[in-house]
Amino acid sequence: MIEEVMYYDAIVPFPNNRDYLQGRLSSSLITGKSYCITLYVNFEGNMSSCFAVAPIGVYLDNGSIDTALNTCGNPQTQYTPQVFTDSIIADTVNWVMVQGHFIATGTEAFLTIGNFSDNAHTHISALPGPCESDYSVYLIDDVSVIASDEVANAGPDAFVSPYSDSAWIGSHEEGLPCKWYIAGNPTPISVYGGFNVHPDVTTQYVMELDLCDNVTFDTVTVYAAPAGIKPLTPKGGPSVFPDPTSGLFTVEYAKGCEVVVYDMYGEVRLTKSCISDKEQIDISSLANGVYMAHITNSTGNQVVKKIIKG
Repeated sequence: MIEEVMYYDAIVPFPNNRDYLQGRLSSSLITGKSYCITLYVNFEGNMSSCFAVAPIGVYLDNGSIDTALNTCGNPQTQYTPQVFTDSIIADTVNWVMVQGHFIATGTEAFLTIGNFSDNAHTHISALPGPCESDYSVYLIDDVSVIASDEVANAGPDAFVSPYSDSAWIGSHEEGLPCKWYIAGNPTPISVYGGFNVHPDVTTQYVMELDLCDNVTFDTVTVYAAPAGIKPLTPKGGPSVFPDPTSGLFTVEYAKGCEVVVYDMYGEVRLTKSCISDKEQIDISSLANGVYMAHITNSTGNQVVKKIIKG
């Protein structure tokens, strides 16, 4: 989150004063490809900010904007932002999304955010009541430039037990224009690209990604292991393959281990004591679905592996 001056309503000492926020893209854009630009804006409407204004825009180029001779504090009227809002943003409580798409030329490697209009072409709304500032200050957060055809990705299914670490869902990307829900509940629980969860019961999470009205959804299920199981995953401990399986799976490094297969309701469906390093477990008699294999060695350490039979 960064604070930025979008307008200055005075002649001296800095007429037409502007701040510009600039950053380098993680990679140059692809020629002819459509991209969606998103940023979130909040108006700092207090004694230090007396004017809500528009436009607020985003300009992308190869960095040559830095070579302008009149950069310092002056409006960059010679540049036309690819995405901007003409609506005055005066919300001091909520973050307002500014979003738009454009076709890349292939030279874009930097983005610059600000008010590219001079005072004569800036839409102004003065705040009512006493005010002691000539500035218009905004907060900027969660800026993203994403290919318009990207889709939501909630990540792979995961599992937790009452004693295990939380499960990470989604991605590790920041600033995605997304919302998360628990399936069946319309109230958002997060707006981050990814985060940790630790449900007490098996729960399905829904990710909604909004890229300039191209809205896509993806789901991820986090399976909750039965209570009373304390997994302590040892380094170099048992591994399970293949997954998914049509009926047989192999537990490697299994000698001396006890394998208990649970269904998703916590019912024990199979148990086996392993006498060899590679032990085959036959679940062909079980219905297709998701199971959890709890593998405990002779010292009490345990790993929990998800098994998909299908």
